[in-house]
Amino acid sequence: MVPAAPEQVRLSVLGGRTQLDVSLPLDAPIASLMPELVKLVQSRDVEDQSEDSSTKEAKRNFWVLSRNESGEPLTPDTTLREAGVSNGALLQLASERALSTPTLYDDVVDAAARLNRAAYAGWDAAAAKWMAFVGVQLVGLALLYFLVSPSFREHRFALAGVSIVAALALVGVAAMAHRSYQEPTAGAALGWAAIPITSGVAYAVSSGWGGYGLAAGCAAVIALLFGFYRTVGTGHWGYLAAGVFFLLAGLALVIRQLDVRTDFVGSGLAVVAILACLTVPRLTAPLDRFKPPQAPDEPDRQETMFENPFEPLPRAAADADTEQPSDSTPTAEGVWDRVRSAMLTRSALYTGFAAAAAVGAAVVVRDQNPVHWSGLTFDVTCVVTIALYTRRPATPAERAPLALAALALATFTGFVAQKGTQPIPLVAFGLLLLGSLVFAVVAIRRTPGRRSPRRTTSLAYLEYLATAALIPLVLWVTGIYSRLGF
Repeated sequence: MVPAAPEQVRLSVLGGRTQLDVSLPLDAPIASLMPELVKLVQSRDVEDQSEDSSTKEAKRNFWVLSRNESGEPLTPDTTLREAGVSNGALLQLASERALSTPTLYDDVVDAAARLNRAAYAGWDAAAAKWMAFVGVQLVGLALLYFLVSPSFREHRFALAGVSIVAALALVGVAAMAHRSYQEPTAGAALGWAAIPITSGVAYAVSSGWGGYGLAAGCAAVIALLFGFYRTVGTGHWGYLAAGVFFLLAGLALVIRQLDVRTDFVGSGLAVVAILACLTVPRLTAPLDRFKPPQAPDEPDRQETMFENPFEPLPRAAADADTEQPSDSTPTAEGVWDRVRSAMLTRSALYTGFAAAAAVGAAVVVRDQNPVHWSGLTFDVTCVVTIALYTRRPATPAERAPLALAALALATFTGFVAQKGTQPIPLVAFGLLLLGSLVFAVVAIRRTPGRRSPRRTTSLAYLEYLATAALIPLVLWVTGIYSRLGF
């Protein structure tokens, strides 16, 4: 059985200097007919084809089939019957220039890759790297939880062995990333992930030996952190901050073993750490000083004026002339590296001191069961003081640790204060959470431009009063006033 032939229509098509008399099917889409018509026109119009020899320009052109009388283009997705083309009609085939080069895909894989890149423009190699860093830090914190949690006490030594292997692997990979592949960011991130794992292992091993064992564990962690930094060679911020914190924590544990009450140790640790924040600029002042370059001394012209210029110089004098000065003029990169290193050192000291102060104040309010007004007032003052100290540093990296410590202490105090009698819980939420948030956020978000002198003076007086009130509050929270009869 032979299928019926499609109904056709005879047309004349003008293209360039060529006229085609062809028969085309009425029910075929115009888009399917265009390639054959273009091929026929270009095969007979050789001169026009040679004139447009640029492949790039040819890709920017597209063909349009329109009526010769009115110039109305025919829609490519319609058929000749739907367009109303009758037998003997005259059509025109012309090449028009597109506004932009059309996107051509060789395969589906390339097209899908381009679409994904356009839809997820924020996900690139840098984003993937930082996501990996966050994942490594979370793994380190998870191992710390397993090592210190009472639920895993029976498997603590097995977890300690696994954690030691993981910490050494992280330090080794960090050293290779920095020293072999010149990736200081990766080296610092991987090395910092070993800090919580090391502290957890120290706690798991030394917790059975009491307070002195924990203090020895803090000393061991400090020594290991120094070794990690010397091995990796970068990321001194994390190692210094952790070292300062464990130093103060170890001293507090030793003092606690001398039969000193917990509230004395906690309040003393908080006050000492808060006051230590004031000494950070003076401790790091030598890091900001640059030694000026020294030029070699010029010889005395009167002594060398009548000497024989052709006589060879003594060996010592020749070596002195060719010797370069020990200090040369620093480059811009060297100055920037030195300034950035000093800034990170100050930030690390602020981080260690602020974390120790927050832990000490938290111990004070945690030791009171239920929470009293003395502990709540002491923690409020610590939060306000740490938050106000964020006005002193000049960079966000130095202000952020102080603000985060104030927020963490405020949140913890507000949570523990719910065990007190009314109206202590209400005051804790209203005063701590709202007041400390305002102080920390306002302090860390410095408004550019000139400050109000009245506001600056008011905050300076408030900072002075908060700092001065720490010692009387320590006497109150430790019960000294009650023993004196007040």
